Amino acid sequence: MRETIHRWRERWDSLDPEPRARIVDLALVVTLLAYTLPQALVDPYDSSIVVPIWLATASAVIASLTMLIRRRWAGPSLVFSLVCYLFTGQSVPVSIAAYSMTAHRTVRWWQAVAAVLTVGFAVGYHYQPNMSPNIVIDAVRAITTVYVAAVVGTWVRGYRDMIQTLTDDVHIREENAAARERRRIAAELHDTVTHAVTVMVLKAGMIQEDTDLEDNPALARDIEDQGVRALTELRELLTVLRAGDLPDSAQGIDAIPRLVADSNTTGQRVDLDFALDGVRLSRSVEHAAYRVVQEGLNNARKHAPRATVTVTGRVSDDELVIVIHNAAGPPRGRVFGESGYGLAGLRERIMLVGGTLQAGAAADGFTLTARIPVSPTVPEPS
Repeated sequence: MRETIHRWRERWDSLDPEPRARIVDLALVVTLLAYTLPQALVDPYDSSIVVPIWLATASAVIASLTMLIRRRWAGPSLVFSLVCYLFTGQSVPVSIAAYSMTAHRTVRWWQAVAAVLTVGFAVGYHYQPNMSPNIVIDAVRAITTVYVAAVVGTWVRGYRDMIQTLTDDVHIREENAAARERRRIAAELHDTVTHAVTVMVLKAGMIQEDTDLEDNPALARDIEDQGVRALTELRELLTVLRAGDLPDSAQGIDAIPRLVADSNTTGQRVDLDFALDGVRLSRSVEHAAYRVVQEGLNNARKHAPRATVTVTGRVSDDELVIVIHNAAGPPRGRVFGESGYGLAGLRERIMLVGGTLQAGAAADGFTLTARIPVSPTVPEPS
């Protein structure tokens, strides 16, 4: 029995809201017909207004059928339910209509409507046959029948709106998180691939420009090493995306000299001056510093090839300050494609560890400055 109920509940939950609402409304119509018709057919005279049986029966049927439109138009349900009450003495349809008035539609003057209905109900109760002529008791019955039902409808609508707001908020957060993740992946791919591929392209261009280098095995090995390194960093990136953590092999401060050496082999002079004074940095900070230098050198190669670049790093006031400055270079030859993820992605990366990034043209070139807290202001992945 329990499994059967569970199976039916799963089927019910799988239905869309609109079909479910139709089923509920149809069931409500059948229930109200079963409840109001006997009173209308057998004894319609237990009401505030004495009417023929056919009229009492018609009012009961119409009031029940209007429940099919109560979610969209509560007015007809209220009117015909009140008529049904006057002709048959049945108050349940009025309670359901009052509830629907506030539960499914925003009625600005619902309190006034409920108050008028409550007064009318109290009067109807007072003059209904077989009822005690006690105005206090009649008022309590009227308030319970109409006003309480309307208040419950208001509460249900507020609760439903709150759930919808929370659901929308969750969806927005999921979309924002997905967008941030896409930007992060794009930035990671940009940082990982651009440096190595740019160096490979520049070295291949050197071979084309200088025929003496065509049979240079050392240069060919350099290009091969760059390709292997790019693949290695891509594997590290995939590890991060799968596990959400930086692998132990993630590039850090100790890999920066290799970036400088790569740039020097392309004909661009890079002077490195890193002095950390024995300060130990977390993996996330070291990796961020590595990406700063990588993007700075790559930016210089694209926009100022063969210009002199200086890379300095100092720890000052609990911050790792990295400054990359390149002099104005000669006019560019081949222009590498620009994805737009470079500095923007780098700025987001630095912000993740609580730092700041500034980049802009200087009097004699271009300067990139990153300030990274030695102790990240955000928890490091575990």
